[in-house]
Amino acid sequence: MAMLAAFLAGGCALTPRKQAPAQAEPWPGKEHRLVSWGAKAPPLLINVPEAYDTGRRNDQGFEVFLFRRPPKVAPPESASLGIYIGRNPRAIRDKALAEPGTIAGKPVTWYGSTWQESGRTVYHAETYVEGLFALPSVWNLNVRRLTVHLFAWSTDQGQVEALIEACKSLRIDPSQ
Repeated sequence: MAMLAAFLAGGCALTPRKQAPAQAEPWPGKEHRLVSWGAKAPPLLINVPEAYDTGRRNDQGFEVFLFRRPPKVAPPESASLGIYIGRNPRAIRDKALAEPGTIAGKPVTWYGSTWQESGRTVYHAETYVEGLFALPSVWNLNVRRLTVHLFAWSTDQGQVEALIEACKSLRIDPSQ
């Protein structure tokens, strides 16, 4: 994610580069098990840094798992990671920078952007993981068609990079 970091820090031209090798288990951070869609979808696992609070929102047709580093951990910075699971994710905020990656063996494209809010720079990265639940063991077509939308933002660029790294640990729970 070096290009994304350089872009977020001040911009750069996109140049092709090789993918970094996948990280071997165990993943750093605290492991979270995400059960969604009334347990119709296989549970997901993700490892997120310890200092993050968790939350969950759901409505008809989607669920969002939230991880937030409260400002009290490193004032005045905060950072958040959202994991949307549903059929209609919102559009990517800004496609100013696109960088390839892999999550759970699926090819993804990370998009990065920055903006000003209350006099501070907000760093943002997001991607879609398509077909994560399209497994032979998943018979429910509605579940097979779910999209996972990962989005991270912070006023601390290093935290966005840490959350991108955490997203690389997203995987289907192998116990299922």
